[in-house]
Amino acid sequence: LVLPVTSTIIRRQAGCLRLIILLWRMMMPQEYRKEYYKKYWERNKENINKRKREFRYKNPEHSMLQRVKYRSKIKELEFNLDIKYLKNIWPKDNRCPALGLSLQSGRNDAARGSSPSLDRINNTKGYVKGNVQVICNLANQIMTSATPEQVMLVAKYYEKITEKKNAA
Repeated sequence: LVLPVTSTIIRRQAGCLRLIILLWRMMMPQEYRKEYYKKYWERNKENINKRKREFRYKNPEHSMLQRVKYRSKIKELEFNLDIKYLKNIWPKDNRCPALGLSLQSGRNDAARGSSPSLDRINNTKGYVKGNVQVICNLANQIMTSATPEQVMLVAKYYEKITEKKNAA
């Protein structure tokens, strides 16, 4: 199936390009489009992945929002966050408010602990405005399996042990 439009017309009337793409999508069978996009992906896989990685690195709040939106759908949690809100609650000094680590989007394993993470303050509520904060992944992992009271007990215990070792 060939569109009745030549490349000369397309070049002369660049404004019609959207219309041509729309017509192409309507006229081409879905199997052909799938095959076309599959070949395009194979030819441009490295560049596509590179652009995606760069976008995620430069816009961590966007990636964070997508992951949290998916997670809330799976867990059937309430969700009403947006990019503007995440940018608003992002720490101004780009440091984890809990541990003081510099927030770095992880390009390697070493940065995972300092990667930004969205923490629900009250885990009985969903990802809603007022119930989330941006902290580092390490702080979020610590709080995942313990209550704040339990974390404080562990901190006091290790403080006591450290004092004993230093005194000896």
